[in-house]
Amino acid sequence: MSEEELRQEAVRRRMAGESPLEIAKDLGRTTRWVRKWVTRHEESSDDDQWVRARSRAPHHSPTKLADETRDLILAARERLVANPRSQYGALAIQWELRRVGVIDIPPSWTIDRVLHRAGVTRPRRRQAGYVSRHVAYPAPVDVEPGTTHQIDMVGPRHLFGAAKFHALNLVDVGSHLAGNDIVTELRPPLLAESLAGIWSRVGVPAVAQFDNHSNFRGGIQPAWRHFGPIVATCLDLGVTPRFIPVREPWRNGVVEHFNDVWDKSFFRSEVFDSIDRLRSENTAFIGFHNTHHRYSAHGGASPNQVWDGLLRNPLDADYRPPTRLPARAASRSSASSARTGASTCSANASTSPRTTPTSTSPPSSRSVPSKSPSSPSTARSSTTAATTSPAHCDDRNDVLPAHHLPDRNDALPATTPPPHRNDVL
Repeated sequence: MSEEELRQEAVRRRMAGESPLEIAKDLGRTTRWVRKWVTRHEESSDDDQWVRARSRAPHHSPTKLADETRDLILAARERLVANPRSQYGALAIQWELRRVGVIDIPPSWTIDRVLHRAGVTRPRRRQAGYVSRHVAYPAPVDVEPGTTHQIDMVGPRHLFGAAKFHALNLVDVGSHLAGNDIVTELRPPLLAESLAGIWSRVGVPAVAQFDNHSNFRGGIQPAWRHFGPIVATCLDLGVTPRFIPVREPWRNGVVEHFNDVWDKSFFRSEVFDSIDRLRSENTAFIGFHNTHHRYSAHGGASPNQVWDGLLRNPLDADYRPPTRLPARAASRSSASSARTGASTCSANASTSPRTTPTSTSPPSSRSVPSKSPSSPSTARSSTTAATTSPAHCDDRNDVLPAHHLPDRNDALPATTPPPHRNDVL
């Protein structure tokens, strides 16, 4: 028996003289329910309308979404679905509404509700779950905003007219705050400048996480020992560079997801005729994302809302990344001074009244040869004299300071004769 038939049965039995208590007990309802529908029947002049339920919706709703806005949302989704390479979620629809000139953009949950009521939503297709390889790798847990940045590069992409560019994307793991830059030349020094520019807007992190692209980590073999400009910039600013394992891009899952959003929701949704216009619209999209895109990881808050009340650590806009390692001229001059000082010390030792008799024992391995041209035997005598130094000279058991150590690349003076292999030390 349907609900309407139960109401008709309750009214019929009540009109026949049965008590509301007996009717309610037999039909599984309350006496209040029985009296309600009896009163509704008595007040109604139409025999067919009283049995139907009345709407409880308010007669006037000031926050109700306008029909025009609802039509714009559905039309924007239809345009996005028509493009097989475009996303059509709430964020993509918001960006599409902004592109067509809508001023008051509805929030994402309102868009989701409109799509659900219109019956145009699709079940989300999820890929198979990740299967662990049981390889231990440090992964951050409960990352605070501003502590870890994941950085990746998208490209090359091309505009009409064969204009090529790359997008350097950065996402803060703790807040999903995004920042990026359009790079027209893929050179490590330019990437370091772009990264410094992004950090001047979003702040400097404690850890910067990259993949193993050579423009990030530095040179490839045989130059793999050299730091690249990106690593040099991180070390110069006190940032710890972290590189994910090779061929495991899911370690940078946060920025990889943003790469997909940037590519489908922004770059492929419009035709850009120049790099300047691309950069202008890209800046607007990043600001739009940080303001409107809400993440379930933050309880539905947007990146800017996560940062409300928190202090960032922006980089000085005048900062310039290091372009070279410290010069070797200073170390060579220090080594030359050390050799000159050792020669002077040995000369003073030979003329000082505190000089001890020349020893006939083999010289120390730390002896410094004399610069005066002489025979091998004379050179050996000068070397022996240097080992028996007075109190103000370095003892052979003392540890020399770093600036006294000669550089291995410094050539010995041409006047110093090399020891002959048949000479007896």
